[in-house]
Amino acid sequence: MSDALSDFMVHVDESLGVDERSKLEDIVRSDDCVISAAFPQHTPHLMMVVYDCECEHAQDILGHVRDTGLHATML
Repeated sequence: MSDALSDFMVHVDESLGVDERSKLEDIVRSDDCVISAAFPQHTPHLMMVVYDCECEHAQDILGHVRDTGLHATML
């Protein structure tokens, strides 16, 4: 893992329950380049993702979210 860390927010259009958010966090964290992925309690439609930007592009991580069938954008 490099020292080149970056972060971004993923805005999920759908309203997700606690279990659905947890499952999505697990899916995103399964990427070897992702350090963390979490929905803050006060913003359940926004997921913060921290990743190694020398290993992966944010657009690719967003693609993993969209591959689940959700409508999402990067902020």
